[in-house]
Amino acid sequence: MGGDPTGVAAGYKVNSWLSPRIIFAFALAFVGAMFADQMAGSAERVLVIFVSLLVALFIAADPHDREDAPQETAKPTATDAEVMAISSHPQLQAFIDSSADAVLMVENARVTAANQVALRLLGANIVGQNVRMAFRHAGAIERLTDPDAHHSGNPIRLAGIGQKNQLWDMRIQTMGPLQKIVHLADRSGTQAAEKMRVDFVANASHELLTPLAAIKGFIETLDDPAAGDDAVTRSRFLGIMATETDRMQALVRDLMSLSRIEAEKYDPPQTPVDFSDIVMETVEQLRNSQKDRGTDIVVDVTTDLPPVMGDAGQLRQLASNILNNALKYGRAGTPVTVSLVRSRSGAMINFTVADVGDGIAPEHLPRLTERFYRVDSGRSRLVGGTGLGLSLVKHIVDRHRGHLEIRSTIGKGTTVSILLPVAPTGPS
Repeated sequence: MGGDPTGVAAGYKVNSWLSPRIIFAFALAFVGAMFADQMAGSAERVLVIFVSLLVALFIAADPHDREDAPQETAKPTATDAEVMAISSHPQLQAFIDSSADAVLMVENARVTAANQVALRLLGANIVGQNVRMAFRHAGAIERLTDPDAHHSGNPIRLAGIGQKNQLWDMRIQTMGPLQKIVHLADRSGTQAAEKMRVDFVANASHELLTPLAAIKGFIETLDDPAAGDDAVTRSRFLGIMATETDRMQALVRDLMSLSRIEAEKYDPPQTPVDFSDIVMETVEQLRNSQKDRGTDIVVDVTTDLPPVMGDAGQLRQLASNILNNALKYGRAGTPVTVSLVRSRSGAMINFTVADVGDGIAPEHLPRLTERFYRVDSGRSRLVGGTGLGLSLVKHIVDRHRGHLEIRSTIGKGTTVSILLPVAPTGPS
Protein backbone atom coordinates (compact mmCIF):
# COMPACT_ATOMS: atom_id res chain seq x y z
CA MET A 1 0.00 0.00 0.00
CA GLY A 2 1.52 3.30 -1.06
CA GLY A 3 -0.48 5.47 1.30
CA ASP A 4 -0.67 9.18 0.55
CA PRO A 5 1.23 11.11 3.21
CA THR A 6 -1.17 14.00 2.71
CA GLY A 7 -4.08 11.75 3.51
CA VAL A 8 -2.37 10.49 6.65
CA ALA A 9 -1.65 14.00 7.81
CA ALA A 10 -5.18 15.11 7.08
CA GLY A 11 -6.57 12.08 8.91
CA TYR A 12 -4.40 12.86 11.92
CA LYS A 13 -5.52 16.50 11.90
CA VAL A 14 -9.19 15.53 12.04
CA ASN A 15 -8.57 13.05 14.82
CA SER A 16 -6.50 15.61 16.79
CA TRP A 17 -9.45 18.02 16.86
CA LEU A 18 -11.49 15.27 18.52
CA SER A 19 -8.85 14.36 21.09
CA PRO A 20 -9.73 14.43 24.81
CA ARG A 21 -7.22 17.22 25.29
CA ILE A 22 -9.00 19.52 22.81
CA ILE A 23 -12.43 18.60 24.17
CA PHE A 24 -11.21 19.34 27.69
CA ALA A 25 -9.85 22.74 26.57
CA PHE A 26 -13.19 23.74 24.98
CA ALA A 27 -15.06 22.51 28.05
CA LEU A 28 -12.81 24.56 30.34
CA ALA A 29 -13.34 27.71 28.27
CA PHE A 30 -17.11 27.13 28.30
CA VAL A 31 -17.19 26.58 32.07
CA GLY A 32 -15.11 29.75 32.57
CA ALA A 33 -17.57 31.76 30.47
CA MET A 34 -20.52 30.38 32.42
CA PHE A 35 -18.79 31.15 35.70
CA ALA A 36 -17.95 34.71 34.59
CA ASP A 37 -21.59 35.31 33.69
CA GLN A 38 -22.49 34.85 37.36
CA MET A 39 -20.22 37.68 38.48
CA ALA A 40 -21.42 41.24 39.09
CA GLY A 41 -18.32 43.26 38.14
CA SER A 42 -17.18 43.60 34.53
CA ALA A 43 -13.50 43.54 35.57
CA GLU A 44 -14.03 40.26 37.40
CA ARG A 45 -15.84 38.73 34.41
CA VAL A 46 -12.98 39.73 32.08
CA LEU A 47 -10.44 38.28 34.53
CA VAL A 48 -12.15 34.90 34.74
CA ILE A 49 -12.79 34.66 30.99
CA PHE A 50 -9.19 35.59 30.19
CA VAL A 51 -7.69 33.09 32.64
CA SER A 52 -10.05 30.36 31.40
CA LEU A 53 -9.04 31.01 27.79
CA LEU A 54 -5.38 31.16 28.81
CA VAL A 55 -5.59 27.75 30.47
CA ALA A 56 -7.59 26.32 27.56
CA LEU A 57 -5.03 27.56 25.03
CA PHE A 58 -2.19 26.19 27.14
CA ILE A 59 -3.84 22.77 27.24
CA ALA A 60 -4.73 22.84 23.55
CA ALA A 61 -1.30 24.09 22.38
CA ASP A 62 0.58 20.77 22.74
CA PRO A 63 4.13 21.51 21.47
CA HIS A 64 4.41 17.92 20.21
CA ASP A 65 1.55 18.37 17.71
CA ARG A 66 2.65 18.57 14.07
CA GLU A 67 0.21 18.53 11.18
CA ASP A 68 2.77 16.74 9.05
CA ALA A 69 3.60 14.06 11.63
CA PRO A 70 2.48 10.45 11.08
CA GLN A 71 -0.57 9.38 13.02
CA GLU A 72 1.30 6.68 14.90
CA THR A 73 3.74 9.26 16.40
CA ALA A 74 0.98 11.35 18.05
CA LYS A 75 1.61 11.97 21.74
CA PRO A 76 -0.91 10.98 24.41
CA THR A 77 -3.22 13.43 26.18
CA ALA A 78 -1.51 16.05 28.36
CA THR A 79 -0.84 14.88 31.91
CA ASP A 80 -2.09 16.62 35.06
CA ALA A 81 1.42 18.01 35.60
CA GLU A 82 1.30 19.69 32.20
CA VAL A 83 -2.14 21.11 32.93
CA MET A 84 -0.86 22.45 36.25
CA ALA A 85 2.02 24.28 34.57
CA ILE A 86 -0.21 27.31 33.92
CA SER A 87 1.62 29.08 36.76
CA SER A 88 4.80 29.06 34.67
CA HIS A 89 3.18 30.38 31.51
CA PRO A 90 5.26 33.35 30.24
CA GLN A 91 2.18 35.59 29.78
CA LEU A 92 0.59 34.89 33.17
CA GLN A 93 2.51 37.50 35.18
CA ALA A 94 1.86 40.25 32.65
CA PHE A 95 -1.84 39.45 32.69
CA ILE A 96 -2.35 39.40 36.46
CA ASP A 97 -0.24 42.58 36.83
CA SER A 98 -2.80 44.40 34.68
CA SER A 99 -5.55 43.79 37.26
CA ALA A 100 -6.52 46.60 39.64
CA ASP A 101 -7.38 43.95 42.26
CA ALA A 102 -5.11 41.51 44.07
CA VAL A 103 -4.65 38.26 42.11
CA LEU A 104 -2.62 35.24 43.22
CA MET A 105 -1.93 31.73 41.94
CA VAL A 106 -1.80 29.07 44.66
CA GLU A 107 -0.47 25.55 44.11
CA ASN A 108 -0.20 22.92 46.84
CA ALA A 109 -1.12 25.61 49.41
CA ARG A 110 1.87 27.67 48.25
CA VAL A 111 1.79 31.02 46.42
CA THR A 112 3.35 30.56 42.97
CA ALA A 113 2.50 33.93 41.42
CA ALA A 114 1.08 37.28 42.58
CA ASN A 115 0.47 40.62 40.95
CA GLN A 116 1.76 43.95 42.25
CA VAL A 117 -1.46 44.76 44.11
CA ALA A 118 -1.24 41.47 46.03
CA LEU A 119 2.43 42.08 46.83
CA ARG A 120 1.64 45.52 48.24
CA LEU A 121 -1.24 44.08 50.27
CA LEU A 122 0.32 40.88 51.65
CA GLY A 123 4.05 41.51 51.38
CA ALA A 124 6.75 41.66 48.75
CA ASN A 125 8.07 38.16 49.54
CA ILE A 126 4.88 36.09 49.48
CA VAL A 127 5.72 34.25 46.23
CA GLY A 128 7.01 30.85 47.25
CA GLN A 129 5.54 31.08 50.74
CA ASN A 130 2.90 28.82 52.24
CA VAL A 131 -0.51 30.50 52.31
CA ARG A 132 -0.41 30.43 56.12
CA MET A 133 2.52 32.82 56.06
CA ALA A 134 1.27 34.84 53.11
CA PHE A 135 -2.29 35.55 54.32
CA ARG A 136 -2.14 35.29 58.13
CA HIS A 137 -5.94 35.21 58.12
CA ALA A 138 -7.75 32.16 59.50
CA GLY A 139 -10.67 32.35 57.06
CA ALA A 140 -8.45 32.59 53.97
CA ILE A 141 -6.04 29.91 55.23
CA GLU A 142 -8.86 27.46 55.95
CA ARG A 143 -10.21 27.69 52.41
CA LEU A 144 -6.85 27.66 50.62
CA THR A 145 -5.30 24.74 52.50
CA ASP A 146 -8.26 22.35 52.37
CA PRO A 147 -7.62 19.99 49.39
CA ASP A 148 -11.24 18.80 49.44
CA ALA A 149 -12.80 22.28 49.49
CA HIS A 150 -15.30 23.02 46.72
CA HIS A 151 -14.72 26.46 45.26
CA SER A 152 -17.68 27.87 43.39
CA GLY A 153 -16.16 31.30 42.77
CA ASN A 154 -18.76 33.01 44.95
CA PRO A 155 -17.37 35.90 47.04
CA ILE A 156 -16.22 35.16 50.58
CA ARG A 157 -16.32 38.28 52.79
CA LEU A 158 -13.10 38.68 54.83
CA ALA A 159 -12.26 41.45 57.28
CA GLY A 160 -8.81 42.38 58.54
CA ILE A 161 -6.56 41.52 55.59
CA GLY A 162 -4.07 44.35 55.23
CA GLN A 163 -5.50 46.77 57.80
CA LYS A 164 -7.88 45.95 60.63
CA ASN A 165 -10.82 47.89 59.21
CA GLN A 166 -10.40 46.77 55.60
CA LEU A 167 -13.04 44.52 54.06
CA TRP A 168 -12.39 42.14 51.14
CA ASP A 169 -14.30 39.83 48.85
CA MET A 170 -12.18 36.75 48.12
CA ARG A 171 -13.03 34.53 45.15
CA ILE A 172 -11.29 31.20 44.62
CA GLN A 173 -11.44 29.19 41.42
CA THR A 174 -9.94 25.74 41.07
CA MET A 175 -7.71 25.50 37.98
CA GLY A 176 -6.54 21.91 38.55
CA PRO A 177 -6.36 19.24 41.27
CA LEU A 178 -3.96 21.30 43.39
CA GLN A 179 -3.97 24.71 41.73
CA LYS A 180 -6.21 27.69 42.49
CA ILE A 181 -6.52 31.27 41.36
CA VAL A 182 -7.39 33.76 44.13
CA HIS A 183 -8.98 37.15 43.49
CA LEU A 184 -9.23 39.77 46.28
CA ALA A 185 -11.46 42.83 45.74
CA ASP A 186 -11.40 45.69 48.24
CA ARG A 187 -14.90 46.38 49.56
CA SER A 188 -13.89 48.86 52.28
CA GLY A 189 -15.56 51.70 50.39
CA THR A 190 -18.85 49.80 50.36
CA GLN A 191 -18.55 49.21 54.08
CA ALA A 192 -17.84 52.90 54.70
CA ALA A 193 -20.89 53.89 52.63
CA GLU A 194 -23.07 51.48 54.59
CA LYS A 195 -21.75 52.86 57.89
CA MET A 196 -22.47 56.38 56.67
CA ARG A 197 -26.02 55.36 55.81
CA VAL A 198 -26.57 53.77 59.23
CA ASP A 199 -25.10 56.82 60.99
CA PHE A 200 -27.28 59.10 58.89
CA VAL A 201 -30.47 57.27 59.88
CA ALA A 202 -29.42 57.26 63.54
CA ASN A 203 -28.54 60.97 63.53
CA ALA A 204 -31.71 61.95 61.67
CA SER A 205 -33.81 59.98 64.15
CA HIS A 206 -32.03 61.65 67.06
CA GLU A 207 -32.44 65.14 65.58
CA LEU A 208 -36.16 64.56 65.07
CA LEU A 209 -36.78 62.95 68.45
CA THR A 210 -35.06 65.73 70.43
CA PRO A 211 -37.56 68.49 69.54
CA LEU A 212 -40.45 66.03 69.70
CA ALA A 213 -39.48 65.10 73.26
CA ALA A 214 -39.31 68.78 74.23
CA ILE A 215 -42.70 69.53 72.67
CA LYS A 216 -44.28 66.52 74.37
CA GLY A 217 -42.83 67.58 77.75
CA PHE A 218 -44.15 71.12 77.45
CA ILE A 219 -47.59 69.89 76.40
CA GLU A 220 -47.73 67.70 79.50
CA THR A 221 -46.65 70.65 81.63
CA LEU A 222 -49.27 72.97 80.15
CA ASP A 223 -51.87 70.29 80.79
CA ASP A 224 -51.27 70.84 84.51
CA PRO A 225 -53.79 73.48 85.67
CA ALA A 226 -51.18 75.10 87.90
CA ALA A 227 -48.88 75.83 84.97
CA GLY A 228 -51.52 76.14 82.29
CA ASP A 229 -53.31 78.97 84.12
CA ASP A 230 -50.11 80.99 84.48
CA ALA A 231 -50.09 83.31 81.45
CA VAL A 232 -46.34 84.02 81.63
CA THR A 233 -45.39 80.32 81.90
CA ARG A 234 -47.84 79.37 79.18
CA SER A 235 -46.50 82.03 76.81
CA ARG A 236 -42.88 81.00 77.43
CA PHE A 237 -43.59 77.31 76.92
CA LEU A 238 -45.62 77.94 73.77
CA GLY A 239 -42.74 80.02 72.39
CA ILE A 240 -40.28 77.17 73.00
CA MET A 241 -42.67 74.70 71.39
CA ALA A 242 -42.96 76.94 68.34
CA THR A 243 -39.17 77.16 68.09
CA GLU A 244 -38.75 73.38 68.36
CA THR A 245 -41.47 72.85 65.75
CA ASP A 246 -39.72 75.26 63.37
CA ARG A 247 -36.45 73.42 63.95
CA MET A 248 -38.07 70.07 63.21
CA GLN A 249 -39.76 71.49 60.11
CA ALA A 250 -36.43 72.85 58.87
CA LEU A 251 -34.79 69.47 59.42
CA VAL A 252 -37.49 67.61 57.50
CA ARG A 253 -37.26 70.17 54.69
CA ASP A 254 -33.47 69.76 54.50
CA LEU A 255 -33.78 65.97 54.53
CA MET A 256 -36.23 66.10 51.63
CA SER A 257 -33.96 68.49 49.72
CA LEU A 258 -30.95 66.27 50.29
CA SER A 259 -32.85 63.21 49.09
CA ARG A 260 -34.01 64.99 45.95
CA ILE A 261 -30.55 66.37 45.12
CA GLU A 262 -28.95 62.95 45.59
CA ALA A 263 -31.53 61.44 43.23
CA GLU A 264 -30.66 64.07 40.60
CA LYS A 265 -26.87 64.11 41.04
CA TYR A 266 -26.25 62.30 37.73
CA ASP A 267 -28.57 64.69 35.89
CA PRO A 268 -26.75 68.05 35.59
CA PRO A 269 -28.94 71.16 35.12
CA GLN A 270 -29.45 72.29 31.55
CA THR A 271 -30.96 75.76 32.10
CA PRO A 272 -28.97 79.03 32.02
CA VAL A 273 -29.50 80.90 35.32
CA ASP A 274 -28.43 84.42 36.33
CA PHE A 275 -26.64 83.55 39.56
CA SER A 276 -25.80 87.19 40.36
CA ASP A 277 -29.56 87.94 40.57
CA ILE A 278 -30.03 84.99 42.94
CA VAL A 279 -27.17 86.19 45.18
CA MET A 280 -28.50 89.75 45.32
CA GLU A 281 -32.06 88.56 46.07
CA THR A 282 -30.71 86.41 48.93
CA VAL A 283 -28.71 89.32 50.32
CA GLU A 284 -31.76 91.61 50.28
CA GLN A 285 -33.92 89.00 52.02
CA LEU A 286 -31.33 88.58 54.80
CA ARG A 287 -30.89 92.33 55.20
CA ASN A 288 -34.65 92.66 55.69
CA SER A 289 -35.14 89.60 57.90
CA GLN A 290 -32.04 89.89 60.12
CA LYS A 291 -32.08 93.46 61.42
CA ASP A 292 -29.26 92.79 63.88
CA ARG A 293 -26.76 91.40 61.35
CA GLY A 294 -28.24 92.14 57.95
CA THR A 295 -26.44 95.47 57.75
CA ASP A 296 -23.08 93.68 58.17
CA ILE A 297 -23.31 92.17 54.68
CA VAL A 298 -20.85 93.79 52.26
CA VAL A 299 -21.33 93.00 48.56
CA ASP A 300 -18.76 93.01 45.76
CA VAL A 301 -20.44 91.71 42.60
CA THR A 302 -18.96 92.15 39.14
CA THR A 303 -21.43 93.57 36.63
CA ASP A 304 -22.46 91.76 33.43
CA LEU A 305 -21.55 88.31 34.66
CA PRO A 306 -22.55 85.48 32.31
CA PRO A 307 -25.22 82.98 33.42
CA VAL A 308 -24.38 79.56 34.82
CA MET A 309 -25.98 76.23 33.97
CA GLY A 310 -28.08 75.62 37.03
CA ASP A 311 -31.19 74.79 38.98
CA ALA A 312 -32.48 78.14 40.27
CA GLY A 313 -34.15 76.66 43.36
CA GLN A 314 -31.05 74.74 44.42
CA LEU A 315 -28.76 77.72 43.78
CA ARG A 316 -31.00 79.88 46.03
CA GLN A 317 -30.69 77.22 48.71
CA LEU A 318 -26.91 77.19 48.25
CA ALA A 319 -26.57 80.99 48.55
CA SER A 320 -28.94 81.12 51.54
CA ASN A 321 -27.11 78.38 53.46
CA ILE A 322 -23.66 79.89 52.92
CA LEU A 323 -24.75 83.42 53.87
CA ASN A 324 -26.75 82.25 56.90
CA ASN A 325 -23.77 80.28 58.19
CA ALA A 326 -21.53 83.33 57.87
CA LEU A 327 -24.03 85.50 59.75
CA LYS A 328 -24.56 82.89 62.49
CA TYR A 329 -20.92 82.03 63.17
CA GLY A 330 -19.26 85.36 62.43
CA ARG A 331 -18.88 87.84 65.31
CA ALA A 332 -21.64 90.41 65.67
CA GLY A 333 -20.75 93.79 64.17
CA THR A 334 -18.09 92.35 61.83
CA PRO A 335 -18.50 92.33 58.06
CA VAL A 336 -19.68 89.35 56.02
CA THR A 337 -18.12 89.90 52.60
CA VAL A 338 -19.91 88.52 49.55
CA SER A 339 -17.92 88.41 46.32
CA LEU A 340 -19.06 87.24 42.90
CA VAL A 341 -16.53 87.44 40.07
CA ARG A 342 -15.48 85.57 36.98
CA SER A 343 -12.60 83.11 37.45
CA ARG A 344 -9.19 83.76 35.90
CA SER A 345 -9.85 81.33 33.07
CA GLY A 346 -13.29 82.84 32.46
CA ALA A 347 -14.87 79.40 32.39
CA MET A 348 -16.41 79.63 35.88
CA ILE A 349 -18.08 82.05 38.28
CA ASN A 350 -16.41 82.39 41.70
CA PHE A 351 -18.84 82.93 44.60
CA THR A 352 -17.05 83.71 47.88
CA VAL A 353 -18.44 84.45 51.35
CA ALA A 354 -16.03 85.44 54.14
CA ASP A 355 -16.82 86.07 57.81
CA VAL A 356 -14.80 87.33 60.75
CA GLY A 357 -15.13 84.95 63.68
CA ASP A 358 -13.59 82.23 65.80
CA GLY A 359 -12.62 80.14 62.78
CA ILE A 360 -12.45 76.36 62.49
CA ALA A 361 -9.58 74.09 63.49
CA PRO A 362 -7.83 72.35 60.55
CA GLU A 363 -8.80 68.84 61.71
CA HIS A 364 -12.49 69.68 61.32
CA LEU A 365 -12.32 71.10 57.79
CA PRO A 366 -12.38 67.77 55.86
CA ARG A 367 -15.56 66.67 57.66
CA LEU A 368 -17.61 69.87 57.50
CA THR A 369 -19.72 68.62 54.57
CA GLU A 370 -20.66 65.36 56.32
CA ARG A 371 -24.29 65.08 57.34
CA PHE A 372 -24.91 66.18 60.93
CA TYR A 373 -21.24 66.85 61.56
CA ARG A 374 -20.83 69.78 63.95
CA VAL A 375 -17.68 71.44 65.22
CA ASP A 376 -19.57 72.70 68.27
CA SER A 377 -22.87 70.83 68.74
CA GLY A 378 -24.10 73.11 71.53
CA ARG A 379 -23.55 76.29 69.58
CA SER A 380 -25.02 74.84 66.39
CA ARG A 381 -28.24 73.92 68.15
CA LEU A 382 -28.31 77.30 69.91
CA VAL A 383 -28.25 79.16 66.57
CA GLY A 384 -30.78 76.76 65.05
CA GLY A 385 -28.61 74.69 62.70
CA THR A 386 -29.88 71.35 61.40
CA GLY A 387 -26.41 69.93 60.69
CA LEU A 388 -27.25 69.47 57.00
CA GLY A 389 -26.48 72.91 55.56
CA LEU A 390 -22.98 72.33 54.22
CA SER A 391 -23.84 68.78 53.18
CA LEU A 392 -26.63 70.21 51.03
CA VAL A 393 -24.25 72.82 49.61
CA LYS A 394 -21.72 70.11 48.69
CA HIS A 395 -24.36 68.01 46.93
CA ILE A 396 -25.67 71.04 45.02
CA VAL A 397 -22.15 72.02 43.93
CA ASP A 398 -21.41 68.46 42.81
CA ARG A 399 -24.61 68.26 40.80
CA HIS A 400 -23.70 71.56 39.08
CA ARG A 401 -20.22 70.15 38.28
CA GLY A 402 -18.66 72.87 40.40
CA HIS A 403 -16.04 73.01 43.15
CA LEU A 404 -16.35 73.83 46.88
CA GLU A 405 -13.46 75.00 49.04
CA ILE A 406 -13.52 75.98 52.73
CA ARG A 407 -10.59 77.84 54.29
CA SER A 408 -10.43 78.92 57.90
CA THR A 409 -8.01 80.42 60.41
CA ILE A 410 -8.52 80.13 64.14
CA GLY A 411 -9.38 83.53 65.62
CA LYS A 412 -9.77 85.20 62.22
CA GLY A 413 -12.71 83.62 60.43
CA THR A 414 -13.83 81.37 57.60
CA THR A 415 -14.02 81.77 53.83
CA VAL A 416 -16.21 79.58 51.61
CA SER A 417 -15.50 79.64 47.86
CA ILE A 418 -17.68 78.02 45.21
CA LEU A 419 -16.88 77.75 41.51
CA LEU A 420 -19.76 77.16 39.07
CA PRO A 421 -19.34 76.56 35.31
CA VAL A 422 -20.44 79.33 32.98
CA ALA A 423 -23.28 78.42 30.62
CA PRO A 424 -21.98 77.69 27.11
CA THR A 425 -22.48 80.44 24.58
CA GLY A 426 -25.05 79.62 21.92
CA PRO A 427 -24.43 80.02 18.18
CA SER A 428 -24.36 83.64 17.12
